[in-house]
Amino acid sequence: MSALSDAVFKKMAKKDDLQLSADEIEAILRDHKVPTSATRAVPVPLRVKRIHFWGTKELSQTHQTAQTAEPRTDSEGRNSLVQVPFDFDWSPQPGVNGIGSGKNLRGKSTVLNVLMWALTGRASNFQSDVEHWIKGVEVDWQVGSESIRVQFQTRDGHPTGAIWNVHPGGHSHELGTFDGPEQFEGVIGAVMMTRMRLEQIPVWANDREIRHTWPAYSSALAVRANALDPVVGNVTAIGVRMLQMFVGTDWAPAVAASATALRGFLSRQEAVQQEASTVGNAVRGAHASAQKQVDDLAAKLAALPEETPDVPQMLGSAARVSELAREVYSLEQRLLSETEALDTINAQLRAAKARQHTLLEDARLSKFFHRMKPTVCPRCASPVTEEQQAAEETDHECSLCMKDLNLQVYDVEVQRSESQTEANGPDGSDEDEEPSPVDSIDALESALAAAKQSVQSLRSQLDEKVAERDQATTEDCHGAELLAAAEERRAVELELARARGARDALAQPTVSAHEDPPDLEAGAVLKTANDVVLAWVKDAQTPLLRRISADIETLAVSFGADSLRDVRLRGNGQLDVTKGGQPATYSKLTAGEKLRVKIATAIAIIKHGYVSGVGRHPGLLVLDSPAAEEVPESDLATMVEALQAVASEADMQIFVATRSAGPLVDLLPEENRRVAVDDAYVW
Repeated sequence: MSALSDAVFKKMAKKDDLQLSADEIEAILRDHKVPTSATRAVPVPLRVKRIHFWGTKELSQTHQTAQTAEPRTDSEGRNSLVQVPFDFDWSPQPGVNGIGSGKNLRGKSTVLNVLMWALTGRASNFQSDVEHWIKGVEVDWQVGSESIRVQFQTRDGHPTGAIWNVHPGGHSHELGTFDGPEQFEGVIGAVMMTRMRLEQIPVWANDREIRHTWPAYSSALAVRANALDPVVGNVTAIGVRMLQMFVGTDWAPAVAASATALRGFLSRQEAVQQEASTVGNAVRGAHASAQKQVDDLAAKLAALPEETPDVPQMLGSAARVSELAREVYSLEQRLLSETEALDTINAQLRAAKARQHTLLEDARLSKFFHRMKPTVCPRCASPVTEEQQAAEETDHECSLCMKDLNLQVYDVEVQRSESQTEANGPDGSDEDEEPSPVDSIDALESALAAAKQSVQSLRSQLDEKVAERDQATTEDCHGAELLAAAEERRAVELELARARGARDALAQPTVSAHEDPPDLEAGAVLKTANDVVLAWVKDAQTPLLRRISADIETLAVSFGADSLRDVRLRGNGQLDVTKGGQPATYSKLTAGEKLRVKIATAIAIIKHGYVSGVGRHPGLLVLDSPAAEEVPESDLATMVEALQAVASEADMQIFVATRSAGPLVDLLPEENRRVAVDDAYVW
C-alpha cells in the first residue's frame, strides 16, 4: 500500500465518507493517472559547453563591416548588397557569462536566441534578416554526465539536422534526426525530458487535459524584458506548477496530477449533469407538447357526433335518391318536349292569324279601290266621262281599262272576313256559348290551350319530384356525414390513444438525477487525494518559500526597486508586496519593477531550489537585456555580483546579455564574456 493511498484511506475513514479499502483507493488513483508514491526531486545540471553558428550577412555597401568585402552585382551589372561571412564560436564557462555591446543591434541577443533555438527547437525572437543569414548551428550541451551535441543546417529558419550523444573518446552515436521545426522540437524535447528526469505537467484547460513538456520547462530558464508574466516561468497557465516543480517537494508531480484528474472528473461530472439537465428540459418540453396534443385530440373527439349511422337506411336513402333523380330527369325531358310543342303551336297560331289579317286587309283595300271613281286616266290624263262612270254600275266594266268590275263580290268577301273576325273575338277566342265552327285557327287555339295545360301539369309534377329528391338527398347526406364522422371518430380515438401513450412514456424519468456509486467513490477519492498532497506540498514549501521571499526582497531592493517591502511568494505562484507602504501584487508593478523582481525570483529559486536539491531546476539561467527597463549600470553591476554569489555556491551557469557592457568587463573574467565595445559587433 502506497503512502498516498494509506493517507487517503485514513482521512476518508475519519470523515466517515464512503467505505473503501486502501487497495480500492490505490486502483482509483492509478486509473486516473495520479502518482501514489513520492518522486524524489534530483536536479540534473544543464550547461552550455560550446556555441557555434555561421552564415553570411548581406549588408549595404555603406555598412561599416562591408567596407573590405567585394560587392555583389545583380543581373544587370549593378552593385547591390555586400556579402560578409561570419563565424561565431564560443565556449562559455561555469558561473556567470556575459554578452555585451556598446550599442543596441550589435548581435548580443542573437547569441542567446541561437542558444535557446538549440535548446528548445523553436526559432523565436529572431530578426527576419538574421534568421535568413544563419546557415548552420552547432551547440554542445552537458546534461548531467552526458555530452549532447545539437547540429543542424538552416535555410530561412528551416532547420535540418541531428542530435548526437558524444562519448569521452570522441565516438558519438545519433539520438535522433529532424527536418523542420516541429520535428526538431519533438526530438530535443524527448532527449532532454528523459535525461533531466522531468515529468510532464498535466493541466486541465478548455474541457480537456493538456500535458506541458519540455517547451514549458525550457522557457522558464529565460527571463526577457519583453515577457515578464508570470513571475515564475513564461507560461501563465502553469505558473503554479512550475513553482512546485522548481521549489516544490517530492509530491509536486502528484499535486499536478491529482489536481488535473480532479478538475477533469468535475468537468465530466458537470457535463453529465448539464446533459441530464438539457435532456430533462427537453423531456419536459416534449411532455408538455404531448399533453397539449392529447388535450387537442380529446377536444376534437368531443366535438364529433356520437350518433351511429343506420347503414340499411343509408342504402335505402341512396337508392331512393337515385330513383327520384331518374324520375326528375324523365319529367324534365317531357317538360322540355311539351314546351317545344307549345312554342311550335304558338308560332303556327300567330302565322294563321297573320294570314287571316292579310286577307281581310286585301279585301278591304280592293273594296276601297273598287269604289273609287277616277276622273282622269293616270297614264294619259284623259278625262273619264260620266257615261264611262255610269257604265260601271250597269255594265260592271272599269271606266278606265273596260275590264269586268263586280263590286258585289268584293262586298261579300269583305263582309265574310269581318264576320269571321268578330266571331272569333279580339283575342281569337269564341265569345258565344255555343262553339263556333272549327277552322284552322280554332284548331290551333285548342291545341295551344291543351299544350299549356300539359306544360303546367308537368311543371307541378317536376316541382314535387324535385322536392322529394332534395329531401331524400338531405337524408342521404346526413347519413353520409354520420358515417364520415364515425370513421373520423375511430381515427381520432386511435390517434388519442397513441398520444396518451407517448405522454405517459415521457412522464417517466429518462436520466437519473443521482450519480452512480462508482462515480461518487472516484470523486471522493480524487478530492481527498488532492487535499492530502496539497497539504504535504504546502508543509514542505512554506519554510522554503519564506527563505526565497526574503532573498527576493533583498535582491530586488539592491537592483533598484527600493520601494518594495514585505515580499511574499505564495505557493499558488502569486507574489504579494508592499509598495510605498501600500499592499500590491506582482501584476500591479511597473515593467521595471517586474523585471527586477522576476530576476530576483529566478535567482532565489535557483539558490534555494536547485542548490538545496529540492527542486527540478537545472541551474541554467538566461537573462536577455535587463537594462532595457531603465536599469542603470550600478544596479546591473549589483545583479551581476548577486548572480556570481549564487553561482559560487554551486556549479551553475548564467548568461546575461546587455548593452551596458561596463559591468561585464569590470566583473567577469575574459573567458566568461563576449563584449563588443563602441560600434563593434559581437559577431
